[in-house]
Amino acid sequence: MSFLRCLVNGRADPRVEFTNRGLQYGDGLFETVAIGDGEPLLWNNHLDRLVDGATRLGLGPIDRTLLTMEARGLAVDAGHAILKVIVVRASGGRGYRGSSQAVDRILSLWPWPQRRVSDKGMDVGWCETRLARQPRLAGLKHLNRLEQVLAQQELGDRFAEGLMRDTEGWVVEATMSNVFIGENGVLVTPGLDQAGIAGIMRARIMVHARNLGIEVRVEPLSRERILAADELFLTNSLIGIGAVHTLPERDYHPGPLAKELTETLGRHGDVAFL
Repeated sequence: MSFLRCLVNGRADPRVEFTNRGLQYGDGLFETVAIGDGEPLLWNNHLDRLVDGATRLGLGPIDRTLLTMEARGLAVDAGHAILKVIVVRASGGRGYRGSSQAVDRILSLWPWPQRRVSDKGMDVGWCETRLARQPRLAGLKHLNRLEQVLAQQELGDRFAEGLMRDTEGWVVEATMSNVFIGENGVLVTPGLDQAGIAGIMRARIMVHARNLGIEVRVEPLSRERILAADELFLTNSLIGIGAVHTLPERDYHPGPLAKELTETLGRHGDVAFL
């Protein structure tokens, strides 16, 4: 899949310097934003996470106004598409210690993927690749995604997604999405204080659930608890909510929590497609 158009520091030029610290060390952050009818969805939420991540990595201030102008300029006539936003510490010579707090901006627009989640849900597997526990990076959508790359290589064509555990064996997330289960009408999702990405859609769903009067718990999830759950679904900014149809050990059916929350996302315009 080829990108549609790209801006590098405001220039319509896809080239970056070979000294780019994202290329050299993964020293940066990214956001994957759904574009619906030419509008970046949940844009302020993405910006907030980007600003928070930049602070945690010691990057310079994010110019929200400039980034918004560039994002909307790329998306304006795109219909439904995907916007990837990268901020990376500016090039500054060889060595791990970055000499600059300044950031480079890389924005690229991509076609919306042909394949969407089936009405019956996703067939999901278990990944053997484990997520390292690193509290200083936990929750961040930083540029080093090698764990997810290796995990995706395990899936082949059989599975649409794969559940990932940390080095202690706790289920943290899927390769591209966050995890929720339903237990007796209670919504449960793993904590992300040791590993994993704090997804924009994950946070949005937790807010909606509480507003609907649904009890939400953030608790460790074991493999056994996943297999015993009433319902299981995955979330990210592109799919919204993707119900799980099968794991190798059992079948699931879209449950009442997933259905109610999917309808709520649609009413609030949080997703490009239902």
